[in-house]
Amino acid sequence: MGRVRDKAVVVAPKTGPRFGPRLTAAASRAPKRDELRPHVHGVVSRRVMRLTASVAAVVGVAAPIYWAISSGWLVASVERAHQGFLDVTAQSGFALREVRVEGRGETAIADILTAVHANRGDPILGIDIDAVRQQLEDLPWIVSAGVERRFPDQLIVSVTEAEPMALWQRNQKLFLVSRSGDVIETANLGKYAKLLIIVGDDAPKKAQDLFDILAQEPDLRSHVTAAVLVGKRRWNIRMDNDVDVKLPEDGALEAWRHFADLNRQNNLLDKDVTVVDLRQPDRIVVRQGHPQPPAESAQPVKSNET
Repeated sequence: MGRVRDKAVVVAPKTGPRFGPRLTAAASRAPKRDELRPHVHGVVSRRVMRLTASVAAVVGVAAPIYWAISSGWLVASVERAHQGFLDVTAQSGFALREVRVEGRGETAIADILTAVHANRGDPILGIDIDAVRQQLEDLPWIVSAGVERRFPDQLIVSVTEAEPMALWQRNQKLFLVSRSGDVIETANLGKYAKLLIIVGDDAPKKAQDLFDILAQEPDLRSHVTAAVLVGKRRWNIRMDNDVDVKLPEDGALEAWRHFADLNRQNNLLDKDVTVVDLRQPDRIVVRQGHPQPPAESAQPVKSNET
């Protein structure tokens, strides 16, 4: 008989994954804490070191800057550099040599130069134009001011002064006021003695409208010496012969023109009157200064004859 081959014995695989290394007894136990991702500890350490280095770098840069600002060193350095630049420009010909003033009337030239606050030879680029303008407009007479550099060495100052309008009587004192109603500080009121006197708390602010009305009759306006604001609403006009003209609250212009017509026709200011009341639109009340006594009625003569 022929030789019979032995049959191969097939061994069934143990339970577990079909592919991959076979698990051992050591691998089947739970891993210890220090065996879990041991590389994580190194990553965290490197991150902490990088963060610390970044913070140190920021502090190293910021600390000198903070010191320079807080100590004033940086500001002082900038100012020194700026002043050095201005000095160079002055040496190059841009130095103040002349201040020209236009429009000045009442303001002293010394006050204007004080407001400019610059000396001959100072760098003209170093003059603060806005600050000079503000200083000028703070002066009593000056309403507005303009300041201009005219290179290489001139400063042009143009001013607009207040226009005196009246003398304001308040608490037995007189104050000079402008057309805008502002008080003008001056020590020489005698120079303006011929101005009209206004009386009343709000008189300076309301006087411009009154003056516009009075100007409509120039001949009559020349005889006005004072105006009293009554009840903050209307005006009483005092004429140079002590006649009081009472204007209404409404329609003051029409009443003033009517009074001018009556004066031209009847010479009211030449008559013996003390008050001309124009407050009623349909009539005029005139008060005489020395009213005539009423004429005595004729009495019959009694005869003694019997």
